[in-house]
Amino acid sequence: MFSTRFMTLLQREWMQHHLGWLLVMLSLPLILLVAMPFGHIQLNEHLPPPTLLAAAVISMSTLVVFGITFLVTSFQLSGLARRDTQDRSIEFWMSLPGSHSESILATVLMHTVFVFLLALGIGAAMGVLLSIAAVIRTMGVGALMDVSWWALLVAGAAGLARLALGTVLFTLWLSPMFMILMAASAWLKRWGTPVIIAAVVIGGNVLDKLYGNPVVWDLLHAQFDGASRAMMDADNQMRSGSVLPEAMPQFISHFATWAITDAGAALAQTASLHFIGGLVVAALGFGLVILYRRRAH
Repeated sequence: MFSTRFMTLLQREWMQHHLGWLLVMLSLPLILLVAMPFGHIQLNEHLPPPTLLAAAVISMSTLVVFGITFLVTSFQLSGLARRDTQDRSIEFWMSLPGSHSESILATVLMHTVFVFLLALGIGAAMGVLLSIAAVIRTMGVGALMDVSWWALLVAGAAGLARLALGTVLFTLWLSPMFMILMAASAWLKRWGTPVIIAAVVIGGNVLDKLYGNPVVWDLLHAQFDGASRAMMDADNQMRSGSVLPEAMPQFISHFATWAITDAGAALAQTASLHFIGGLVVAALGFGLVILYRRRAH
């Protein structure tokens, strides 16, 4: 019964927002795909191997689509706490056998984890089309035969699996910010987000400049660093220079092993007190949103 109600709430979010999400995810890749035959791709004198070029294009497409989707949905998420009370649809949804917590959780999950996973899939799929166009544009049609598509398939599957896990961890790392902004938007309406931003900026500067205590900036840095390392490169392999450009062909062939190691490092980061404390803050924000909905209803 719970799963049926919850799936209905998820479906509601999808039906209400899917056209906008798909437009956000597909617009830039489609524009690039259409412009590819007429544009000019600037590369160094020595062209990279076709497989490396295809891998780079697919990776770039996946990450760019994910990044754009993250920015759009994050901006949209904070205002959703008050949506049902504004349009009075809360009366209908609360007449069904469900709870406020289910409704809020469905909204948060659909606008974060599920949409981010969809962005990864669409970004990778469009990346394949863009990589084919890029290889043809720079090296000719015959170069497609030189692309190791099987190696790309294995590396791509491992990469998507790694990013899928990273998406869940990424959302958990940023959940305190998501829920604080949602709670502030619920209780303070349109002033919620500006008040939180002002409080962080003013409070952080006062503590740092007047008292020499950069605790606010340290906490924010740790939160964003944990989120970025959750997505990929959790053990700093690339940042330390252990994967060099000339070693990239070998890196692609061993990417599955690297992805497993990197996933383990990302999971190990969740054992930190900072991560656990963030989840506690997120739970408090979640509770404030539930309290608001109960008072509004």
